[in-house]
Amino acid sequence: MWPLDPPTVSARSSWETCTSKSRDTVANGNLGTSLREAAGAADEAAAAFRVAACAGTLHKLKEENFKIEGICDKQVADIVYGSGMTKGPGRDIYDALMDAPEDELCPLCRHSDVTQLDHVMPKATYPALCVAPENLVPVCGFCNHTKNDRAPEAAEDVLLHPYFEHTGTASWLDAELATSALDAGRLMYFVNPPPDWGSTLAARVRRQFDFLELGRRYSVKANQTLRGIHHHLVRQLKAGGQGAVRTHLTDMATSHLAADPNSWTGVAYRTWAANDDFCEGRFW
Repeated sequence: MWPLDPPTVSARSSWETCTSKSRDTVANGNLGTSLREAAGAADEAAAAFRVAACAGTLHKLKEENFKIEGICDKQVADIVYGSGMTKGPGRDIYDALMDAPEDELCPLCRHSDVTQLDHVMPKATYPALCVAPENLVPVCGFCNHTKNDRAPEAAEDVLLHPYFEHTGTASWLDAELATSALDAGRLMYFVNPPPDWGSTLAARVRRQFDFLELGRRYSVKANQTLRGIHHHLVRQLKAGGQGAVRTHLTDMATSHLAADPNSWTGVAYRTWAANDDFCEGRFW
């Protein structure tokens, strides 16, 4: 849901690089040549993918249109992506994609560090896209594992593509304080879509939020943050009362939200600052 600049390497160039050292043998029926000759098909597949990604219609793509004729899907994925990109001449492309996020945070959740490349459309069933740069997004292990090899089946299931779709500067993330005295200060996050969002976009953002367990993950982070600032809040309260606590929290919220209007950290500080009970000491 957070943006990344699209890759500059074309799908054809990536395919040609990753297949450049694929070998021909009598046993494999000149497989290397067959893969290299499929560069045009891979380029066409990537073009179709890009149109659908920009339109949010990836769920309408058909697996049968993203095969490499005459070569089984697993061979394509294993050789072109596995041997050609991650372990071969395409490694520079892989590394450049992994290095794209300036802050090294996953663009799907902005919760955890980037550790893996995700195939937006699974390489196991869409092998022609296995090294198409626009089909490869640097993500965290949690998001990649959760998404796994699933392809979207409906419009609401299509995760926002960081290269083509994102929530921009719209503020949609919100939180509220738990009501139980045992959970003082704990936040519950939710999606609060702007009024100008269409129903499909709102549904997709909510679906992504729930699917990637962002409410729980953000709540855990916010609770850890609260523990870390607890001593400082107590000192602020004793020195200047509710006003001092609120001023500190508001300043922190303003700083974080200026950088990202949907920062879970900024939303946490904003929610704490807006609550009178919290500012009066209901944080222990």
